Amino acid sequence: MNLNSAEIETIGLCISLEAIDEVVNHALLDIRTSSKNPENAEVYFKDSIHRSLFLIRFLDFSGESGDSKLTGVTGSCIKVLKHACENKNFNIHDSVGELDVALKNLDDWLNFKLPLKLWLPTLDLEATINVSRFDFLYIAGNHSKHNISRLTGVSKKIHKVLAEHNYDVPLEVIPLALEDFQEHLSENYFIYYGTWMVQLLNDVRWGIQRYLEPMYSACYKQGDDGGSYQYEYPLDLHSEVAKQWFWRLMNHIRSNPYVNKFSAPYYLKGQSSLERGASDYV
Repeated sequence: MNLNSAEIETIGLCISLEAIDEVVNHALLDIRTSSKNPENAEVYFKDSIHRSLFLIRFLDFSGESGDSKLTGVTGSCIKVLKHACENKNFNIHDSVGELDVALKNLDDWLNFKLPLKLWLPTLDLEATINVSRFDFLYIAGNHSKHNISRLTGVSKKIHKVLAEHNYDVPLEVIPLALEDFQEHLSENYFIYYGTWMVQLLNDVRWGIQRYLEPMYSACYKQGDDGGSYQYEYPLDLHSEVAKQWFWRLMNHIRSNPYVNKFSAPYYLKGQSSLERGASDYV
């Protein structure tokens, strides 16, 4: 199937939007708005299962590559959306600007490094390691997704990280310590940062919304009966498949994001206890 730039962008935008809606929603998360400042909110996971699902889906969105035959991009949804910001086939009066900023903020957060001090009782080791937040998400998300027999790649990554920080641990014992890492990351690190992560992802969802709202307004046509509607397709959309994706995408814009825009409070944007414990690391 040969698609042009606008058609590829349509499919990628719709897939990425739906991926966010699977993460940022009230069924998965408990979002509590501050009574003192309605623009602030704290996010809580309903239980450990919802927390694990959140980490899995966040990792899928930010790090797992989709099918380039479908999206036109080899890479994650973040790369798909960056590609959309570069091509901006539906940009009207710089409507893509908010999405561009939101993606940069999410990318900066994922790539940020701050040392963590981790007590790993299985290895009888207190390790201070300094890798990106995405690396920790990779470990926690994959551990939540797979059983231990499917975690060879995670074990090798942890072994490499420990070796790079001068901790000599045999590779064959790393799988025994995966629960130690998971306890620190899933039950501490990502609980603390959960609110900020949801805000960043929700900002991307609202960025898609703002990018496409002018196009939605131009394409939406109300039926004479007052209840029906249709969309007039942009001239660059020729493929029937792309038109179906466009209709689906516009319906998402019509419905609005599940979660209102909010900001994580400042005290959830500092350092987790694991990072404070490593504050003397050089």
